Amino acid sequence: MKKFLFVVAALATSMAASAQLWVSGGLSLTNGSNWNVEKSRTNWGINPSIGYALDDALEVGLDFGIGGWIQDEDSNFKFNVAPFVRYTFLSEGDFSMFVQGAVKYTYDKDKNADKADWTFGVNVRPGVKYAFTDNFAMVAKFGSLYFSHDHPDGPSRGSQNSFGLNIDTDLEFSLVYSF
Repeated sequence: MKKFLFVVAALATSMAASAQLWVSGGLSLTNGSNWNVEKSRTNWGINPSIGYALDDALEVGLDFGIGGWIQDEDSNFKFNVAPFVRYTFLSEGDFSMFVQGAVKYTYDKDKNADKADWTFGVNVRPGVKYAFTDNFAMVAKFGSLYFSHDHPDGPSRGSQNSFGLNIDTDLEFSLVYSF
């Protein structure tokens, strides 16, 4: 047992020393109203990620997300999880460009609804990364090529498949800390 613990400790130390493990995340809070709705709606979200660099060009990781909206007596809760693979194809100094592919599962439930919705999807997103120091970097992902299968869980509601290219409405920034 002591040998096993020593091996685990040695592996953890070597992983941390080589700056291959990283965490990132984002927070969002918006409040607004639509022109045809009198009530304002507050949207919120927490989106942490964890990743591991296998080498200089290939990383694997897991995105999480919880969030939803609140509007008077009604509210919504969403949870998602998305394992991903990221390939860096251009790296020049502190700047790099990558493409990231993910498989995403989302659970979506309105407070006043009888049933919940779930969505399964696959997407590919380009991104850029700028390293401020050896430990801190900023990542921006934009657009996506996606396929999703939405399954509203109600008695008379059918499932829906979507395929598309989203190039102007999906911009995401995050701060990355590498160990």
